[in-house]
Amino acid sequence: MATYFADIEAAFTNRMNDLNDRPAVAWPNVKFEPNTKKSYLRLNVIPAETVQASLGAAGKDETNGICQITCFVPAGSGRTELPDTIADHFKRGTVLSYNSTRIRLRSPSVGPAIADGAFYFVPVSIPYQTFTEAR
Repeated sequence: MATYFADIEAAFTNRMNDLNDRPAVAWPNVKFEPNTKKSYLRLNVIPAETVQASLGAAGKDETNGICQITCFVPAGSGRTELPDTIADHFKRGTVLSYNSTRIRLRSPSVGPAIADGAFYFVPVSIPYQTFTEAR
């Protein structure tokens, strides 16, 4: 059984764990209670459509998507450099791998900041591309 989609998320998880001095992370499908006085990150991998990338029944599949890492900082705490830190850590051209799946990162983008209750949050979108064996 191929585990390409799980491998993509695992590769991003491993890369996030390599980030020095990072705040706590709200991982997908894991209970998390944020402390309103501390910053934290939330990671979501959002795959797009998988398409056949090369000819023939055994041609490679191409999957593109976005890994969104949202930076949450306490409201009223001022400007944060956390989105820049994330964008630098997941810079364009970086290749992540897990099992035999290799994921190439494209240029990260920082979205608009939003104030919501006790937190001010800023999304960082990291587009990715991977080529895998046909299913």
